[in-house]
Amino acid sequence: MLAAGALVASLLAVSASPVGAATDEADYTTKLSACVGDALDDQGFTDVSDDHAFGDAINCIAYYDITNGTGDGSTYSPNQDVTRAQMAVFIARAAKAAGVELKSGSGGFTDIDDVWEESQDAINGLAASGMISKGGAYRPDDAVTRAEMASFLIGLLNKAAPNVTIDSAGAIKLGSGSAAMEADDYFADARSALPRANDAEVSAIYELGITKGASAAAVQDDTKPPLDFNYEPHGTVDRGQMAAFITRALAHTSVRPSGVSAQFDGSNVVVSVRDDNYQPRANVVVDVFRTDTSGVDLAFRANGSCAEVSKIGPNVGDYVCEIDGTDPITNGDGEATIELDGGVDEGGTTAWAWTGDNEDKVDDDTSLFRLDIAKTEQTSPAARARVSTDFAGKKAHLGSSVLYTVQLEDSNGKAATVGTDGKKPAQFLVTLSTYALVPDPGDATDLDRNPQGASVVSTLPLTTDADGKATFSVSGLPDPAPAVKGDKYAVDIMIQARQNGNGPAAIHIGTAEAAATPGATGLVTVRAAADDDNYSAALVFSTEASSREADDLTVAVKSAADFVAASARGANNRVTATVTDQYGDPIAGAKVVFTSSLSTETPAVTIQNGRALAVARDGSITVGYQRTLGTQASETVTASWNHDDDDGTTDPITGTAAVEWALVADNVGADATGTDQIIREFDTETNTIFVSSTATSTADAVMLTYDSTDRFDVGVSGSESASSYATFERSLAKGLALDWTITGTGSRATNTFELTTTS
Repeated sequence: MLAAGALVASLLAVSASPVGAATDEADYTTKLSACVGDALDDQGFTDVSDDHAFGDAINCIAYYDITNGTGDGSTYSPNQDVTRAQMAVFIARAAKAAGVELKSGSGGFTDIDDVWEESQDAINGLAASGMISKGGAYRPDDAVTRAEMASFLIGLLNKAAPNVTIDSAGAIKLGSGSAAMEADDYFADARSALPRANDAEVSAIYELGITKGASAAAVQDDTKPPLDFNYEPHGTVDRGQMAAFITRALAHTSVRPSGVSAQFDGSNVVVSVRDDNYQPRANVVVDVFRTDTSGVDLAFRANGSCAEVSKIGPNVGDYVCEIDGTDPITNGDGEATIELDGGVDEGGTTAWAWTGDNEDKVDDDTSLFRLDIAKTEQTSPAARARVSTDFAGKKAHLGSSVLYTVQLEDSNGKAATVGTDGKKPAQFLVTLSTYALVPDPGDATDLDRNPQGASVVSTLPLTTDADGKATFSVSGLPDPAPAVKGDKYAVDIMIQARQNGNGPAAIHIGTAEAAATPGATGLVTVRAAADDDNYSAALVFSTEASSREADDLTVAVKSAADFVAASARGANNRVTATVTDQYGDPIAGAKVVFTSSLSTETPAVTIQNGRALAVARDGSITVGYQRTLGTQASETVTASWNHDDDDGTTDPITGTAAVEWALVADNVGADATGTDQIIREFDTETNTIFVSSTATSTADAVMLTYDSTDRFDVGVSGSESASSYATFERSLAKGLALDWTITGTGSRATNTFELTTTS
């Protein structure tokens, strides 16, 4: 079958312990997570990008020592299938992080003598501890299936989670005490294909919010079971998906980062204290205090002591920012639950949690955990969805997977978090049509391929998460002709809003994607331009060798910044050129020449004096250059590679990047004013905003800076009202027009910023 991504559902949902089970809803989810604070730090895997769909989960399991990576540890290999031998190790390490000590003894398996020692110990330990079945063939080299993954996770949670138990009759009970119940929802394909016990495990991980399934069911009725989705129990699990499965399971356990961390469960701040082995620390005194997020800059004095902060709620100690005998104390689970008195402030609430010795006070040496709690705001409804991917090649290696992301956007092109009704997530249906590509029967020497009809058509439901995002992956079928190298499959991708699914009909294809060819209303087929092989598709899987034909090669250029502040004293920028083959794989040693469209300026902008520079092993080279005119300008940076083609000719292959040089507002002149400016880019870390008169590059860009001493107005045009610093920053992303006035220059300037909308 065509492998398609699962785990596209939201990581967290709203219910913790239901009064009554709801049909077609996960009834036992949690708002808490194991992946907070230090557990989200980047672990440095070179093949896991910052925006990878499973990036947080991968970094999280690395933090808890559940994975050591692959190869020399610098990679994670997220698309690689997980074997049953590896899965045992992952679960055993997760159990250790959760404080579960595996028993020793033999599991009675007949085929694990040749696996490595840690895996043997893990397999035997899980069996001896009753977390997996004993005896017979373990099949250590087989890829773990989604059905088997459910079994591993329930085995872990039965030992590590307080809300998952298995009674003497083997029934899986979810919840606590007398309210514990068996799962009432199920996947039709799992129920028909799996033994009863395994089907119950799959249903349980649905109710816990660990999975939402993998594809649309033939019959759908969201008022009664079965669920509207297939689970695809016999599908395999790759390492990226496995990380998400495990972290979602760990959210139900006591696993939290070392030291003090805090989370918001919708009503209370839950403070967790753990030792260096992630185990709960009981009877630890914790102090928690708060401020309105807009006043964060005023919370502490220069010496680190508390200034404008307050108690977080009732019964949290007599003294703010001091450890005393009336502060909350962690329970046996290492938790202290504190009510957020009065709820979340209009501009958001920031809380800090810490611990220390009696009478300790907050100062520069105090280690504080900061928790930002956003006020739930009414969000703009989705008007469209953008489809994007990190995959940069023209073709994909057979055996690899390509991950796509669907992001909801409002009418201004800003990220939306809910569907067209402005309230609920959006639901889509993805149809993947896979065509086998076979040799041209009229020319035995021609290795070009032509589509011979859809060999597989599969559907995949997508439900957007709390960020308005959903993901799916696509991979090819087995090689139909291993002896012949060439293109093997073309895959069409069609996305539509499900009926009554709250999804926008228009799918917007990002610039990194192929051009879109609309089909019927609400449908978009992603297609590449037709190539020499007389077929077009969103994705082509191939086994051909890396090409050196110019048409298959790419030079991509990226500027370190799209907007740069111009200065007569000299302003610096950096550009990176990357040379890749048809698969997006790097071509080392290619020599590129950088040129600037501002080479006619006086003084001229030159990059490395026009010398040819060889890219590194990763196919990339980064160079810096300087411009010494303090004026606005639109620049195009070009990287060119004079490639020697296979036919003996030299073909230039080029890529470009656009850079806007903006005038610093102080240099516009005293009492400068800008009206109805378009916000092109902003950075709340450096307090900078780049604006221009239109949404396209017109060489009139201006860089503005702001701080808490400026005046901020936000609202409908003609009735703007004074706003806080924090509200202004949140409003920057909403696509509003910006009027600005600067009186004076330099440090003596008085700034007024006015964000407005016309209705």
